Amino acid sequence: MPTKKLALRSLASVFLVYCNSTMRKIFSILFISLLTTSGMASGLARSFKEAAALADAEGKDRATRIYAAIDLTDYYEQKYGPIFESCAKSTDHPDTSAFSFIVALGADGHVLRLYVDHETNIYACMRPALEKGKFPHPPSAPYYMHFEMSFAK
Repeated sequence: MPTKKLALRSLASVFLVYCNSTMRKIFSILFISLLTTSGMASGLARSFKEAAALADAEGKDRATRIYAAIDLTDYYEQKYGPIFESCAKSTDHPDTSAFSFIVALGADGHVLRLYVDHETNIYACMRPALEKGKFPHPPSAPYYMHFEMSFAK
């Protein structure tokens, strides 16, 4: 991304030298618009922290609360509970520290992106199954669901 912005700024500098004042104003407005929207082109959160804030905001309306409490939680426990247990048992020297991850879902239930607060070998084992996962269709997209994983001692 920084290389793209640097190239755009260089192009803008050259263009502004050869334009009249009206063209400069128009170009400046278009250029600022391009820079502010290019970073958000995917429409997804750019960090775990941003995704966590969006996941926290998901529970504001009734439809998303019902989806999270019934559809998504039941599906996740049935499909990914056994994978989680298998990863915990089959991983050499499993890192049993708690971790959190967030799944960003598209309108069709496919995983658009995963975010993790810190990588563990158990999460690394689970990630391929999560990346290929298809969840129940969310009420809105992208939909962010926050999962917290911990191990009983």
